[in-house]
Amino acid sequence: MRWFLTRYLPEWGTIPLRLALGMIFMAHGWAKLTGPLGTIEGFNIESWGWAYPVFWAWIVALVETFGGLLVIVGLFTRVAAFLIACVMTVAILQVRLAGGFVGGFEFDFALLMIALSLVVSGAGRLSVDRDVLGWGAPPKRSRVGETPYD
Repeated sequence: MRWFLTRYLPEWGTIPLRLALGMIFMAHGWAKLTGPLGTIEGFNIESWGWAYPVFWAWIVALVETFGGLLVIVGLFTRVAAFLIACVMTVAILQVRLAGGFVGGFEFDFALLMIALSLVVSGAGRLSVDRDVLGWGAPPKRSRVGETPYD
């Protein structure tokens, strides 16, 4: 059993992470783009004191919606996961940190760690990154007597 787990499953480990992170962010991003509480005006980014709050609210909504979709599909996964990690870092520091860890930013922290693990590992198997673009695919084996630099 151990040989099966160590030989085959590590390549598939990113799929549940991609689905969880992508679905959560697509849902929240779509709510920000379309819902009454999720409208850009209702995003409450003005209270942070940032310049151009409407611009940043649109950026966050688009990163969440389309970044989540890209993570699920496995296209430009590292870039999308990095942008999601940036959104989560700002959310923790600006909104949730005062509430403490338990009952405050624990869920946001878990999402941040999932995003960072995808930044480090990439999309893994069953992704557009690997299957179409060839990113993260195992290196091609050389023929006997051939060096990798030939």
